[in-house]
Amino acid sequence: MPAGLVPLVDYTGDIWKRPRLLGDLNGTRTDWANKGIQFDINFTQTLQSVVDGGLDTATRYGGTFDYNAVFDLHRMGVLPGAIVKFRGESRYGESVNDITGQILSANSDAFFPFTDTLDEDIPFTVTNLVYMQFLSEQFGFLIGKFDTIDGDPNEFASGRATSQFMNANLTFSPTLSLMAPYSTLGAGIIVKPTHAVHISSVVYNIKDSSTTSGFENIDEGAAWLTELQFQYKLGELPGGQNVGFGYAFDSNFADLDDRFVFTPGEGLAPTTKDSTWAAFWSGWQYLYVKDPSEAPINLTNGEPDRQGLGLFARAGIADEDTNPIEWSASGGVGGKGIIPGREQDTFGVGYFHLKFQRGRLTDFTDADDKSQGFEAFYNVSITPSVNLTLDVQVLESPAPDIDTAVILGLRLGMNF
Repeated sequence: MPAGLVPLVDYTGDIWKRPRLLGDLNGTRTDWANKGIQFDINFTQTLQSVVDGGLDTATRYGGTFDYNAVFDLHRMGVLPGAIVKFRGESRYGESVNDITGQILSANSDAFFPFTDTLDEDIPFTVTNLVYMQFLSEQFGFLIGKFDTIDGDPNEFASGRATSQFMNANLTFSPTLSLMAPYSTLGAGIIVKPTHAVHISSVVYNIKDSSTTSGFENIDEGAAWLTELQFQYKLGELPGGQNVGFGYAFDSNFADLDDRFVFTPGEGLAPTTKDSTWAAFWSGWQYLYVKDPSEAPINLTNGEPDRQGLGLFARAGIADEDTNPIEWSASGGVGGKGIIPGREQDTFGVGYFHLKFQRGRLTDFTDADDKSQGFEAFYNVSITPSVNLTLDVQVLESPAPDIDTAVILGLRLGMNF
């Protein structure tokens, strides 16, 4: 059997040591993994209460399932350099997203996938089905349906809102919201000049297809997103940065500074432009690590790889003619295992600031041209596969008549 492209997971061990709650299933998972098939299920439950401010004080509970599978066709001996990745999702219950008074979600795990109605139950939908083909160690391409929430990875502030921060402003760059559907059809290239440098460039359908195939609206606008990720070391301290630029075209974006026009049969409507753009940057840097290692940092696992402490920051700017967000910035501190005897616990403290375009929308609604917020979480590792997160958010609304919301939350994550 040839060596695979995807690292193997060690499913063995008792419940206090193994990374999946179900373990090895009497050797079945290890056998399948050796043949190129790995799978897991992530179950996340969230209980949040708006205890002060916002649009209402209430408690909401909901949950999500992520069904993940990777088919390593290279390890199977079917097709050298090829991988197929799959993610299905389910959602139930309610969230506080409609009562915080915020533009973006305070519970991003419950906000995605997109549905016509907020918190609409999703029995099952496929949000990621991608074929990746590496033609060499340095170059490959991908095609299929993929989700975009992992597109701005950060060691201390990503994690799909299931393991680190819950607020969207601390999970990805908000300036991309206008052109980044959650799940969409697309294709692109991957270039890896070295093991520490990763360049990707993708073209995708701008219309969301979270609960559809995506083929029905493939001609309703597109976007081109290119980003560069790289890692480095300051002495023995790992760090990394990510910079990207997105350009959306062949669609209709409201011109925020132009006038409304009257169209017979449709009434008053804003004029539109057929393109928009956004640029973003994020960075992270360890300040202390207990046990230095030469292994590269995995930015896709939703947790710090090293026991230690570090800083993170994120910033973005957008097209002032079409994007309601002029610029965004966030930053904070994160880490793992800072309490003796709690080596697997993780934490984060972050602040964000949004600056909105001052124009027709803010003038008409008398809304403020800024919004800001704070979030802190502590993630208790019960076992390697079960964790409980304590979370607090303080969010200032841009609406003048909505008081600052204080949100307390609990999140239980289980990886089967």
